[in-house]
Amino acid sequence: MGLFGNSYAKPGKGISKEEAAKRNYFDMAGRHFFDLVKVNLLFVACTLVFIIAELLLLVGYYGNFDLIMDIVFKQHNIIVLFPLFVPFLFIGPFVAGLTYVLRNWARQEHAFLVSDFFEHTKKNWKQGLLLSVVNTVFIFAFTNAFLFYSDKGLPLFAGLIVYLLVLALWFMTNFYTYTIMVTFKMSFAQIIRNSILLALAKLPQNLFFVVIIVAAHGVLLWYLPIIWILLMAIVLIALSGFTINYYSWHVIDKYMMPKDEEEQEEAVFEDVK
Repeated sequence: MGLFGNSYAKPGKGISKEEAAKRNYFDMAGRHFFDLVKVNLLFVACTLVFIIAELLLLVGYYGNFDLIMDIVFKQHNIIVLFPLFVPFLFIGPFVAGLTYVLRNWARQEHAFLVSDFFEHTKKNWKQGLLLSVVNTVFIFAFTNAFLFYSDKGLPLFAGLIVYLLVLALWFMTNFYTYTIMVTFKMSFAQIIRNSILLALAKLPQNLFFVVIIVAAHGVLLWYLPIIWILLMAIVLIALSGFTINYYSWHVIDKYMMPKDEEEQEEAVFEDVK
């Protein structure tokens, strides 16, 4: 059975299979809304040092904004902007802890908000840190390569299409990376491999969610930047993560979770955490 037909054990009197089957995204998000606010605030508190570092770097760079933009556009590279990427190198372990809690809620399982968050932040800190480093360096290097080759004669329109397609695939791959990390015992290479395969296997659906999430954040950031910042601090990080886990867990459950003994023997992963 798929995710939406399963009846998972919950504290209290629980729910019937029929009730579980009727659960939908808005119902689940509504029931967990205040929990999403709490875990969002916990995540922001844990990453506050990196947020402050980013703000200080932005203030410092904006002090020389004209000079920096002159370097970026004349030399067609963003090396000078690399310090702005540095704080994002270290947030991966906390994303893993957040993902574990959101994954449980997305598959209608109980999660202890604080203890589970810190337990799985600690348990996955090595792979989480490595993933945030890889993600940050990839985005920086790929963007810099796009600017460099555009300056060397690469047709701008064709280059932009390739750039956006690769970024979309990267985004879709990250729908699964942290969820797989907190669910299975896998090597880092296996996590990336399986995430890419799932991103490609459900390409149209993944692309749909990319468009929805990017559009929602883009509109808020463009027209209401202050509101976007406030919402990110209060609930938007967790709500976006819950939305991704609500969808991605359905795909992981379908393609990766063993359904019987025969399938379990043939599974490509080692064990479930």
